[in-house]
Amino acid sequence: ETRGYILEVYGVHFELPDLGPIGANGLANPRDFLIPVAWYEDRQVPGGYTVIDKYQGKLFAAKQDVSPFNVVAWHGNYTPYKYNLKNFMVINSVAFDHADPSIFTVLTAKSVRPGVAIADFVIFPPRWGVADKTFRPPYYHNLA
Repeated sequence: ETRGYILEVYGVHFELPDLGPIGANGLANPRDFLIPVAWYEDRQVPGGYTVIDKYQGKLFAAKQDVSPFNVVAWHGNYTPYKYNLKNFMVINSVAFDHADPSIFTVLTAKSVRPGVAIADFVIFPPRWGVADKTFRPPYYHNLA
């Protein structure tokens, strides 16, 4: 089964979020993002390929009989990538029940205002609740 998601932002690009006190090895690690490697596909497919491109807000389709995955001669500053969400390192709260939603950010598109994102791509993966079936008084609980 193949699934995908497309989100388009203008003016900025998605990047890894600042990790702050989490440290260098949290959330999505750069090493887990996969990019294509140079490869030549010398075959023709009956019916060819339809390549869809967006230019100035409009979609265009082009038919071609050569593979769009031939990246041997590709040159540019941007590359497609993929990321397995199972590699995301979940941060969980041990002191309070609700952590800030930013700990689930995989990629962010920052705005010109610090602390404000145009869009965040987040994941809400399963977490291991270490305090399940335990009594958890509020953090401001006073025994006196």
